[in-house]
Amino acid sequence: MTHHKSNRAVEGDPYSGHGGGLPRRPDEEELARRTTLDRQEAGLPEGPAENPDLVYREVHEAVDHAVDNGMLPGATATRRTRED
Repeated sequence: MTHHKSNRAVEGDPYSGHGGGLPRRPDEEELARRTTLDRQEAGLPEGPAENPDLVYREVHEAVDHAVDNGMLPGATATRRTRED
């Protein structure tokens, strides 16, 4: 008397398409569609993510512009020499 199922009973028949293993990876179009739907459900922007280097550069330039035009105070002394 055996206490365990055979491998075929557990895994299924690999030639019939039933049982055994992970589902197949979707093709690129289906993967893109599912990614878009997932991003919409999560409330994320649908397009590709922005380049972080470009975002950093734009913010840095905006801050420099604001300091140059007197909209933000510029640093006059290092932290060590400043009086708080």
